[in-house]
Amino acid sequence: MKFVVHGDTLNVSEIRELATATANTFQSQLSAALSDSVKHINLDLSQTTFVDCGGLGALVALRKKASNGHGPATILLLNPPKPLQHIVTMMKMSDVFPIATSEEGNAHAVCHGCN
Repeated sequence: MKFVVHGDTLNVSEIRELATATANTFQSQLSAALSDSVKHINLDLSQTTFVDCGGLGALVALRKKASNGHGPATILLLNPPKPLQHIVTMMKMSDVFPIATSEEGNAHAVCHGCN
């Protein structure tokens, strides 16, 4: 995984799997990258090829971990695979994990569930 901090935003990319087998590593690496000043976390999931329930659990754990004294950090899922988009929608979690997708041929992101 690659981590880049810009102000109060932590950008995470190069996430290959979000799964039970990788959940502990995902959580520990993200915990190490988090600081109290982070208010927004952008997870670029465009390279993610596999997601299971353990990966979804890791996202929920990240949300809890990213809660500081000022409330939880915003976690934006960028270009997640279609199965994860469906899971987030079916479980009515799009308010907790808004999804932004890049439309093919369009430079602008379309955010599903963003305020």
